[in-house]
Amino acid sequence: MTEKMTPELRTETRKKVLHLGGTLFLVTAVTGLILGFVEWGTRIAIEKAQAEAKAEALRNVMPEAASFAAEPMADAGGEMITEIQHAVDKDGSTVGWCLSVSTKGYGGPVAFVVGIAKDGTIRGINILSHSETPGLGARSTEPEFYGQFADKKAPLKIVKGEAGAEDEIAAISGATITSTAVTNGVNAAAEYWDKNLKGK
Repeated sequence: MTEKMTPELRTETRKKVLHLGGTLFLVTAVTGLILGFVEWGTRIAIEKAQAEAKAEALRNVMPEAASFAAEPMADAGGEMITEIQHAVDKDGSTVGWCLSVSTKGYGGPVAFVVGIAKDGTIRGINILSHSETPGLGARSTEPEFYGQFADKKAPLKIVKGEAGAEDEIAAISGATITSTAVTNGVNAAAEYWDKNLKGK
């Protein structure tokens, strides 16, 4: 036979339950706020780092430009072109265009910037991010590969071994898929320039 709970004991038990519930709620709320603040701070730091990397990439592929201004995308942008930047000198004259590209490599998306001068010459490319295999596709970030695109005109093609012609890009050994993906992205940027920006 169980004893009946007295009103005093019932009141005391209710107070303990409310106190425990309140404490748990407070701990959960404070923890949530801390995690939210950390996530917010981390996101801001990441976005700032990405913006700085993008700004540096623009300067790398169009060093003669004094400033850059985002341009609206044309309908013919396709899947690879993600952003357009108009590059001007200190007098406000056009020196070229910087096109942000995202193409599918071996390990996932490869994002980079292509600088194209007023006459259609590729000034250079700058890899921003990738998920390619270390020692293979990841070598697309090395000057020995990306430097081949400078001062060339598209369309360009990938070749195994040494590049012998003006329109050839030597593939990274063991990373033909990555090499082809980047080259296809450069060609897409050049095609976009030819259709939408040439003569502007």
